[in-house]
Amino acid sequence: MKLWRRLTPWPRTPFVTHGRRPWTLRRAARAGLAGVGVATLGMLALGVAGASATGAFGRVWNLRAELQPIEVQDRRGEALGVIDHCRENAAVNAVPCRESLSVPLTGVSRAFLLAYVAKEDVRFFSHPGVDLGRLPRAVLSGAGGSTITMQLLKNNVLAGHFDYDTGRRGLGLVLTRKATEFVLAPLVTWRYGPREVLAMSVNSLPWLGIGQRKGIYDAARSVFGVDPADLTLAQSAFLVGLLPAPGRYLVTETTPPEEATARFRWMRTQQLLTLNILRSHGLIREDEYARAAAEPLQPRLWRVEYAGGGPDLRVVSAARNPDYRSEPEPVWAIQELVRRELRAAGLDPRRVGRVVLTLDGAAQAALVRRVTGNGATGQRPAGVAEGAAVVDVQGGGILALASSTGGDQSSQPGKQWAATARRPVASTVKPLLYATAFGEGLSQLSTFRDAPTNYAGQAIRNNSGTFLNRAVTVREANARSLNTVAVQVGTEREAALRRVLESVGYAEDTNNHSSPALGTYRSSPLGVAAAYASFANGGELCQPHLLAEAYDRSGRPLPLPRRACVPLWSGAVAYETFDMLTGAVNDPAGHVHFLRAPLSQRLLGTAVPLGAKSGTTDDVRDTWCAGVTPQYAMGVWIGDPQGVQSVPADLYRDQAACREIGLLRELPHTVTSLDVPGGITRVGGVAVPAPGANVQNPPPPSPNR
Repeated sequence: MKLWRRLTPWPRTPFVTHGRRPWTLRRAARAGLAGVGVATLGMLALGVAGASATGAFGRVWNLRAELQPIEVQDRRGEALGVIDHCRENAAVNAVPCRESLSVPLTGVSRAFLLAYVAKEDVRFFSHPGVDLGRLPRAVLSGAGGSTITMQLLKNNVLAGHFDYDTGRRGLGLVLTRKATEFVLAPLVTWRYGPREVLAMSVNSLPWLGIGQRKGIYDAARSVFGVDPADLTLAQSAFLVGLLPAPGRYLVTETTPPEEATARFRWMRTQQLLTLNILRSHGLIREDEYARAAAEPLQPRLWRVEYAGGGPDLRVVSAARNPDYRSEPEPVWAIQELVRRELRAAGLDPRRVGRVVLTLDGAAQAALVRRVTGNGATGQRPAGVAEGAAVVDVQGGGILALASSTGGDQSSQPGKQWAATARRPVASTVKPLLYATAFGEGLSQLSTFRDAPTNYAGQAIRNNSGTFLNRAVTVREANARSLNTVAVQVGTEREAALRRVLESVGYAEDTNNHSSPALGTYRSSPLGVAAAYASFANGGELCQPHLLAEAYDRSGRPLPLPRRACVPLWSGAVAYETFDMLTGAVNDPAGHVHFLRAPLSQRLLGTAVPLGAKSGTTDDVRDTWCAGVTPQYAMGVWIGDPQGVQSVPADLYRDQAACREIGLLRELPHTVTSLDVPGGITRVGGVAVPAPGANVQNPPPPSPNR
């Protein structure tokens, strides 16, 4: 024991004595140092445990890759925005999935970098990621990170753990998070260096209150409409001043004037505070401070009235700017669908650097304008949603996809109605029914009587509530959407129809015991569009998809396995069904005459053939339309996603869903006609099987192909 004491440089603990000894200054100093040592070791142990439990060590080592978003391009190479790696494989970020763009430090104004570092961590370039002088205050307050590096970790590695972004509170959680940051921050600084840490930080700042944006690029564009490199000193101080509470930036038309003005005055105070910090550290001159403080800022969201000038500039009133518009990046609404496809292809989205989508940027923008209420049919009432999808007939690539919930909601998978609505398809099922029947010997000119009929004891009526009480052809029955004829055709072929509906991905509604010929099966607009595409694709059914190409962060192409298109109809049946659908647009009995080509195109012979079919459920909670040209197919649904309330009568009477199909007329077509397959002839201008032709359909493909 004596030998050990001679060899060790550490003094005996002052807390264990052999009797009462008076406290001396030396003993007190030794006790303090021992306490600091114990606390430091305890904090390190707690931090290592926290980092291990959350898997933070691996994420920190690959932090740059995790923060680098996926660049997204359309089929022509035009930029559509970027996709963040948020909530990937249980990794949680503070901000929900949103578009963002990373820019290098050279693309950010010097004024912003000065303001950000001075306000958040003035000794950033002189410490290893941990500033011991600020740590006690951060631990005791639990507010914010003590350094820029620790903020980076909190927002992008530890969010969703401990007390941050979890809804949980408690001193123990705060201490554990701070200890974990304390352990990880030096590792991040050593791994990347201060400049790279600063670049990652400014590109991942969570602007929670500014339309769910993040990073300096989105903040500069959203708040002031400028690039980060063009931010002035006054604008930079304003943005940095928002960081403690960016939610205060948002204001609505219903915010009381007094509250709105008080909120903007708070932001003005934070701006001046940031400028004062810059001046006190000698980072700006007095004249620069004066000019920035006297600049009457007008953020895009706000309309602010000032009084006075120079150092006496003050806010008189502030309110929301009624002319403010903020459209999300085109990729915003479909980012989760892209992630799903990447994962389905066996690719980790965090390892993907760039993707090329099948989308057409112009078509996507046009569809979004229509669906979100700025197009053909006006705004949707509360509780009524809309989803629409356009697909390429050949290959199944998705040309455009949009849902009425817009940028705030449609990035959530459950709100992307175009892909997830899964509502009863109503009368849009009838072309699939008749195509099934055409493969069993019927044709467009086969006749049935439109008269009272029933299905399993249920009386069947037409939407008009009346009957023609005469024989009608299948073509006319489809053009008029006669339920009586559909049930007569479908009752004998119910088993075959069910197999077809299952093969195209429709789901049976087991609670609806009416005839499947009336559209009781459920699908999404995307699923309906894919089914209709088969009529213009020689009978081939293709799986709809968004991904055309994918590349890793080094630019190397990544494999994208594709499911091959499969035969659903014979070529003759597909052509006859397409021709039948054009009758609903062009024939005198057709119910969607407004989709006819303009007279000038018809006279010049340049009109592209378009077929369409509408559908509405009995309770009018769903109204549909599907259309197809030789190159594109489209599905549109308008209704209540919860299936509770009915669609307003004006939307139903105006055939709002079918008016959206008019977009197909606006799209540029390189394929303007269909080749007539063998076994088809025309009788009175109507495509029908030639005498003796075999037009039998192949067996329906497996739904799990």
